[in-house]
Amino acid sequence: MKKIPDTELIEKCVQGNRKAQHCLFDAYKEKVYGFVFKTLGTGFDTDDVVQQIFINVFKSLKVFKGNASLDTWVYRIGSKVCTDQLRKKYRKRQIAVVGQEYSEYENSLPDNTTPLSRLENNELHEVLTEAMNLLSIEKRMVLVLYEMEDKNVEDIACIMNIPVGTVKSRLFHGRNDLKKHLKRYIGG
Repeated sequence: MKKIPDTELIEKCVQGNRKAQHCLFDAYKEKVYGFVFKTLGTGFDTDDVVQQIFINVFKSLKVFKGNASLDTWVYRIGSKVCTDQLRKKYRKRQIAVVGQEYSEYENSLPDNTTPLSRLENNELHEVLTEAMNLLSIEKRMVLVLYEMEDKNVEDIACIMNIPVGTVKSRLFHGRNDLKKHLKRYIGG
């Protein structure tokens, strides 16, 4: 199937073309889902957050100016929604339900994973999630975008609407904070 150029796709979506809207959703659903899961972890309903992101994307398509790529713009909206979700969580100090935490992560592991490696992966995931939860929202977002989503500092600056220097600073300090939190697990 021929890929529709972003400008044409956006125009058709704004006009209410359902096929174009499905095309846009299909093009970004896996990226957005992965980004949300990596950013928020297991204490959130990932499907609900992804849905909220796409609602915001479709509502605001008519104001998309094309100054950044559509990809960067979708990540910007995703970043804002995830940041709002994290702020709500920290305000409410919600406690994640034990047992529910790893089901989504475990389902993503290959079927041929041995019980021992599954246990080790779960422990590693738990430790990393705990360490990421200790970071500020801003540092966490930059780390996820850079380390897990393979975005460069310029794209992150555009996504988060902050200067490149601020991205570099948050990346540096976020990594250092993460190392401190993981010190007992990585030796030294």
